[in-house]
Amino acid sequence: MRDLKTQKVFFNNPENQYAKDLILKPPFHTQFEIEFIKNRLSSISDGLIMDFGAGSGRLTIPLLQKGYSVFAVDISKKSLLNLKIFAKELKCDNLKTSEKIPNEIKYQAIVGADILHHTNMDKYLPIFYKALTADGKIIFSEPGAFNPAWYIYLPIASSWSIEKGMINCTYFNLKNKLKKNGFKNIKITGLGLLPRPFLNFSKKICQLNDNLGNFPILKLFAYRYIIEAFK
Repeated sequence: MRDLKTQKVFFNNPENQYAKDLILKPPFHTQFEIEFIKNRLSSISDGLIMDFGAGSGRLTIPLLQKGYSVFAVDISKKSLLNLKIFAKELKCDNLKTSEKIPNEIKYQAIVGADILHHTNMDKYLPIFYKALTADGKIIFSEPGAFNPAWYIYLPIASSWSIEKGMINCTYFNLKNKLKKNGFKNIKITGLGLLPRPFLNFSKKICQLNDNLGNFPILKLFAYRYIIEAFK
């Protein structure tokens, strides 16, 4: 409970929310990450998508602009308020928000970016499974726990007390937890080996680095994971 309260206070602070200009014009590494997720959603033509841990809209806004109906869930009331204002400014109408996951709604997909490591996965994965339609899927983007760059970057740029759950985002731990909770057709893709934000000076180099992170063995040390699984 204390960790939850700490996260609420942290993410209610506008300085810790994703900036509007970075949402509208993301750097290469974020652009590739979001495009990857959108490509994996291409088979969904209708139905509702939940963006879990939506924050101020890093993923929600691109999905709304793509034409999806999105239910944004986040513990930060101020983040959700900023998201609603932002979506209205962009004339994106297919948005609903909540601080909690509603029990009665089913989703074609549940997505999220940098959120699983803030949760108790043993608690939330069963909730996601139950909330999906029969053919629904989850797609999450998370930091790779075995990449040493995170342990230099996060204590400087963020707060280790907030981000410490990333140690659970190893390739095998993620796969095991998904299997344990009934998910199938599990696919974990590595994005990058070197710190991705530092390579935004070149689109090509950023892409090469992303590909490198998905090589066998090297994938275990990827900078970021895209996690996909079906109900």
